[in-house]
Amino acid sequence: MNRFALIFCCLSLAAGAQPAPVTAPVPDDAGTPPTVSEPAHTRDDEDAESRNESRDEHDGEDARPGAEERNEARAEDTRHGRDECPDDYDDEEETEDTAMVLAPLQLTVDGRQVTPGSMELLGLQRLTEAQVRALIGAPPPGTPEALTPQKAQTFLRRLAHSGLFARVEPRLRATEQGTAVLEVHLEENPTVTSVEVEGLHDLQEREVLEELFRLPHRFPSEDEDEDEDVIATLRLDSRRGTLSVVRPCPPPRPPREWLARLERGDFRRGILLGGAATALEHTVKDLRDDGYLLASLTATLHPDGRLVVTVDEGRLEDVDVRGVGPEMATRVREALDVKPGDVFLRSDARRAMQRLEAKLPFLEPAKVDDDDDGLYRRVRILEERGADGTRTYRTQEEERRHKRRREQVEFELSWRQFVDWWEHGEDGEGISLEGKRLIVHVRPRRPDVDVDLLPVHTQVTGFAPGLAGELRIWDPKDRAHLTVDAALFIPLRLGGQHLPDDPEGTKRQRRLNLLGGAKVSVPATGFAELGVQGHDFTDTLDRWRLGDIDSFIYSFLINRPDREYFRRKGFAAFATWRWADEWLAGVEYRADRYESMRSFTPPLSLFRRDSAPFTNSPVTEGHFRSVVVRLEYTSNAEPGTKVGSLFRTPETSLFERDGDWESRASLRGLLTLEVGDGPAASGGDARFWKLVSDVSLDVPTGWKTGVHLRVRTAGGHALPEQKREALGGWSALRGVGFKELRGDVSLLATAEYRWHVFGIFTDVGSVRADKEWTEAKLGLGGSLHFGDDVRLDVAWRTDDKATATPEARLLFVRTF
Repeated sequence: MNRFALIFCCLSLAAGAQPAPVTAPVPDDAGTPPTVSEPAHTRDDEDAESRNESRDEHDGEDARPGAEERNEARAEDTRHGRDECPDDYDDEEETEDTAMVLAPLQLTVDGRQVTPGSMELLGLQRLTEAQVRALIGAPPPGTPEALTPQKAQTFLRRLAHSGLFARVEPRLRATEQGTAVLEVHLEENPTVTSVEVEGLHDLQEREVLEELFRLPHRFPSEDEDEDEDVIATLRLDSRRGTLSVVRPCPPPRPPREWLARLERGDFRRGILLGGAATALEHTVKDLRDDGYLLASLTATLHPDGRLVVTVDEGRLEDVDVRGVGPEMATRVREALDVKPGDVFLRSDARRAMQRLEAKLPFLEPAKVDDDDDGLYRRVRILEERGADGTRTYRTQEEERRHKRRREQVEFELSWRQFVDWWEHGEDGEGISLEGKRLIVHVRPRRPDVDVDLLPVHTQVTGFAPGLAGELRIWDPKDRAHLTVDAALFIPLRLGGQHLPDDPEGTKRQRRLNLLGGAKVSVPATGFAELGVQGHDFTDTLDRWRLGDIDSFIYSFLINRPDREYFRRKGFAAFATWRWADEWLAGVEYRADRYESMRSFTPPLSLFRRDSAPFTNSPVTEGHFRSVVVRLEYTSNAEPGTKVGSLFRTPETSLFERDGDWESRASLRGLLTLEVGDGPAASGGDARFWKLVSDVSLDVPTGWKTGVHLRVRTAGGHALPEQKREALGGWSALRGVGFKELRGDVSLLATAEYRWHVFGIFTDVGSVRADKEWTEAKLGLGGSLHFGDDVRLDVAWRTDDKATATPEARLLFVRTF
């Protein structure tokens, strides 16, 4: 039992054993590297082990049967483990720099294979031979241990991959005794004692130093311990237990204390890992990857180890435009808004091309005849050595590689190209760099064709799939640009839908729906639209309430489109003047015949198929003629913001809006006045007018945080049924039933607060009917935002019809 207790105690000691540190502190003398302690298996350990072995052999040798064989097997296992240290320099870690440092090993003389008996390290200046041998795991000089070619090659690879040497050159020397000696001539990388960074403007000095002295991933960080494998050898005899900890394998990397580095923001002098040229080259490549596309470095390394680095962040010298005439090239430069003398960043290139396509949409970027990204230039660092020992370094750009002409189409994609495309997309499309000159390649834009699917689903047509298309023909001289657009959707006969006791009406509502028109824009006069449109289709005036896709989805899912429809047939002529990016004014003449439509039975929906058809109120039928005048303002409108729509109504803006919430404060306003005449409820024709005002304000208070306010009022006189006002439903007094409040005038106010993905809102509204205002209705709710567009809204009404169960919608389009 005592023997087993001793074994368990010794095993516990072995498990908790820690090796002695490999390196010593950084010396005060910059010219002398710190002393490295020899491996933990020191001479004292060898003497103690010899004494233990002698004592084992003479005093306490185990005489039990088989003891001698067991002792020899253990000794053989120990020697075998020392000979088979893992090689930490795998082939996948071999780099071009390593291949240039290490010259091929030749172990032949006159074609005769030669095995060197020893190895000598020559050319060391600051490192000692003992330090280097301990680093690569080579035995001390004079050790009677055979140097095989495999061991020699392993030692040479470790020297080359250590990053401490600029050159590792093996040579064979024959001695007078007829034996061969492997001479390894070494050239150490320079030692940096201090560093200065000059020429910085936008960059910080720490950013440059972190890249310059960044250690590879195989080095632990300054806060991590240098964990190394430890082999504990446990020897036991009948009288005592002896524990010795040895490190048979060399360290996998040079000690941090040897190297020039940053520790907690402070520079520590030492050998520059990989050399100054390699460190500078990595630094300039990282700067360019970070967006400083013209960045370059020059440096001077003085004999005393003082390194002076001059950073050129990359300022443009000129902007050259190719592909268009001189007059248009001047307009392109103005649109780019990139000035010579500015530091040129990758983000500047992206924004410049966005401004160009917004202000001059009739031009498009041309492909660059470059095998790489037009903005990506390969660089290398050249080193020059002076007679006094001073070394100077400068950046040299490699020549652009033009695309090869191939007879067959080939697909080539490197991992670097894929990463660049993923991170930067088409940042460099149409742009290249020649030295410090920006070259912009443009050409006249070819005709654009855009086709979209129309998944129409309503209570009066059922499922009516269709297509909407647009053809834009651009004038390369920017005089007039033509747009032709059209839409077609066809009601399908599904689910036995029909109008009870009205087969003719069923047939009429399944007619083909067609829209088509043409318009021109004349930039010189500011006209964004001059056009005409003809149509015969199922229309609605409720687009200000709910987006098309949201209405179609909920009509299909639960028979709740939250819209009312009618048939409209006629034509329109319009002109829209955009005298500034934020402002537009327009006039439109409309001549239409309106026809009522009824909801089909049974509802064609995924759920609630047994519910009653969704209500679709009748309209005032007949021929109507009207003139619509509009004025709009959008503070964040870009020059290239699309204006106009095939489905245009007086209640919605002609400015196209992207996103749910603006990233900066924005104000949007719409004011329309429609004056017309048509059949009156009392018979005969009557004059009517309607005024619509819709103003909304976004005030961000942080990232994805802000307040949204809206006030909408609309009303008129002698309005046809289809143009009367109504509140209730989504975006039009949430929580209250669809069009529960009807009248000739309406007033709606909305306030929302968003905090990241969460939001709360309140709606207040009232209508004026029969010359009296109804009691104001209040709706309360909350939102859950999924990105910039998608959100989940839940709303409760607060009057006497309130219930604990809220109304809920997952919406994809914000209409206000």
